[in-house]
Amino acid sequence: MDLCGFDQTTLQERRRTKVSAVLFGLVALAALLVALSLTASYTRVSAQERQKEEPLGSLSSTGEVYVNDSPAPAESTIFAGDTLRTRETGTATFTMSGKGDLKVSRQSQLVFSDGSQYAAELKAGTIVLDSSSGPTGVTLRAGGFVVVPAVRDQVTSARIDEATNGSFRISSLDGTVAVIPLEGTSGQILQVGQSVSISPRGELPSPALAQPESHTHWILLGLAGAGASAAAGAATAGHGASRQSVSPSSP
Repeated sequence: MDLCGFDQTTLQERRRTKVSAVLFGLVALAALLVALSLTASYTRVSAQERQKEEPLGSLSSTGEVYVNDSPAPAESTIFAGDTLRTRETGTATFTMSGKGDLKVSRQSQLVFSDGSQYAAELKAGTIVLDSSSGPTGVTLRAGGFVVVPAVRDQVTSARIDEATNGSFRISSLDGTVAVIPLEGTSGQILQVGQSVSISPRGELPSPALAQPESHTHWILLGLAGAGASAAAGAATAGHGASRQSVSPSSP
């Protein structure tokens, strides 16, 4: 056997092996760079899309509070579609700048909306709504109704409780509160200390107090007919109206 030829063949094979290894390494590196580039592009797009979303407000939380099933930090930002849950030791306050806030009690759940008709919907538990800017302030959905501060530039506070049977109780703690249906024409206005219950079937009781003044009657009809999104414009007209519990269904 020609040893020189054998050594030359072995050397060539080693060179080919090294070249193959280098090429393989370059291909793997290129693939890794492409993957990293795609990941970075996706991350940038996701961040840009998130930045385009307008935040609804800020959240301050204490104890067991979860946003979209993740533990919430002490301070965070809330966006439309977020779900908030508080457990046995959890409480939170959602604040809309210049509009008011929602104080969330323990064992409560609410889903945030885009703010066009209401800020959030109460699914379980208890919320205290505080507003300082009337109908343009913070609002809350309870069943098929929206709780709306009824008088412009008036400090308004209302408590909304959801019962396990699907009913809701709405109480005016301060100021005048309108309970406006998303559909239909029957709503009520509550003074301080007055309450109303929404049945599990989504019905309000017949009013037991005096008939409303005519312009308050039309305020509620207008709000109900146009939906809760019209509350900001129509309810302000009730500044001088009777503040008794009323229903537009009364003649």
